[in-house]
Amino acid sequence: MTSQQINSTHPGEGKSRIKAFIVDDSPMMCRIMKKILGNDPDIEVLGYALSGREALSFLSSNHCDLCTLDVHMPGMNGLTVLKHIMIRHPIPTLMVSAFTADGSKVTFEALRYGAVDFFKKPSHQEGEDLEKQADILRIKAKRAARVHLEAARYLRLKPGTDTLKVESEAQAEDARCAVIIYASVGGYAALLSLVPNLSPDLRPSLIISMGIQGRYLDAFTEYLKGYAPLKTLRARNRQRLKAGHIYLKSEDEAAHIEREGDSLYMHLTPRTDLSKEEGAIDLLLLSASEVLGNDALTIFLSGDGHKGLTGAREVIRNEGCILAQTPETCLSPELPRFIIENLGVKAYSPSELSKHISLWRCTGKE
Repeated sequence: MTSQQINSTHPGEGKSRIKAFIVDDSPMMCRIMKKILGNDPDIEVLGYALSGREALSFLSSNHCDLCTLDVHMPGMNGLTVLKHIMIRHPIPTLMVSAFTADGSKVTFEALRYGAVDFFKKPSHQEGEDLEKQADILRIKAKRAARVHLEAARYLRLKPGTDTLKVESEAQAEDARCAVIIYASVGGYAALLSLVPNLSPDLRPSLIISMGIQGRYLDAFTEYLKGYAPLKTLRARNRQRLKAGHIYLKSEDEAAHIEREGDSLYMHLTPRTDLSKEEGAIDLLLLSASEVLGNDALTIFLSGDGHKGLTGAREVIRNEGCILAQTPETCLSPELPRFIIENLGVKAYSPSELSKHISLWRCTGKE
């Protein structure tokens, strides 16, 4: 069976539409996806393929802005197809599968192979609202289509050294400074591009605050451990910060840093009010700026919303350094663009940020 091409014209003023291509082994799901995406005037569905080989053949000779891709297909599975897409002719790819849920290993693998985002297939299960799911899918499709190709690439990652480090936390040297990273929407992919490229000799503590729930962060932490060159842990309350260690915290935890003697500690408490204008990242940065001064480096990765500005201003006031991810490489450029526009900070791709972090020597300067 050959790829199905769908003729579609724009009923409007000739505005450039997103050219989407659907890959799924189910003809019924292809029709559902076509209907959902085609109902958006900004999206033109070029066609669909029922196998990986059909998809690669079509994409090799047709320009597309977006590909939606299933995971489990007969013959060439979705992850293999994705690797071929990213190597041969990179295109922003949205994984749409029953298996690409937040927190699943398949999802993290897809992001490592070059997918820019993921979505669980529309379903009536558990009383889910199909129209609401369709709206979210259209939003995700349009957001994925605008991601710069630099962020849509196959990451050839080597196994990390985290599991090889036998020293206990008690034996490790106490941290004297910290790099604080904040990420929300699109943060998984950004961190998978950034963390594995860090120097294994990094001296600061690396604190990663993610705008996701704790149960999803647990799964991501375990996955990241496999590729991190540094000891990688889920943060816990009264955490004694160690040099060259990575600590991850979720959006439902409020964190602040305190100095006790010659040691730095991170304290965590549950967040009860998530609606305040100042978010958890502000609270963390306010304490870090006061305790660390110019020994604090803060980086804003892909994310939505406008939280973090208050804390970032305090970091700068106390002579710390702020950097951001280049908006064009973000799945969600809203937050880094907001920080750049308001603070005039420099922006870099995730791989460039890895270099800046690895070269940073606790001086508050790049």
